Amino acid sequence: MPLNNIDKNIITVRGRERSLTSKQKELFTNLKEYEINVLSLKDSNFLKGKKLFFEIGFGSGEIICKQAKLNPNNIYIGVEYYKKGITQLIEKIIENKISNLKIFHGDARRILMDIPSNIFDEIWLFFPDPWPKNRHEKRRFVQSSMIQTLNSKIKKGGRLLISSDDKNYIAWTLSLFFMENSFDWIADGPNDWQAPTNDYFGSRYENKGIKNDREPYFLKFKKL
Repeated sequence: MPLNNIDKNIITVRGRERSLTSKQKELFTNLKEYEINVLSLKDSNFLKGKKLFFEIGFGSGEIICKQAKLNPNNIYIGVEYYKKGITQLIEKIIENKISNLKIFHGDARRILMDIPSNIFDEIWLFFPDPWPKNRHEKRRFVQSSMIQTLNSKIKKGGRLLISSDDKNYIAWTLSLFFMENSFDWIADGPNDWQAPTNDYFGSRYENKGIKNDREPYFLKFKKL
């Protein structure tokens, strides 16, 4: 069954909230200008035939901002838990004068519960916290119930993109997807999971991992 309730005691993000600069504090007070209300997604006139992309945990917003700037006819929505990342994306939106990018602030699991079904053309989950210890498996964002939830939010034929530089997380993810059998893994050979999509932009986190000899893997799934 899709996710229909949240265990408030299970944490899927970790690390302390980093302190904000004076400028970032000011940017955060203006969050409402860049936020999107879930009710907007239930308005049939919101999309007006445009494609809708959703990034879970956008960090500082490097990837989603570049995509939104290059594709002004699409709509992009990102969700991030940490205020620091929220302010960094707001700053990018202002600098690049982007109008087709909106923000959710909070726990992606809770937000997904309120989002209408069959609405996204693509959902992205780039480099989530792998929670490498076995005793922390339940904290990983990818769970059987979450796969079902993500499937319900994506249009038929839409895609789900997941990347990680943790081999165990990739193996965990694939094993769960094979059990669920609600997505088709788009992969004919090693190049399909060793290389991202053609229009993908990397992030500082990804580049840091590469410099530390952590090879990134890119999983691409299509909703059946």
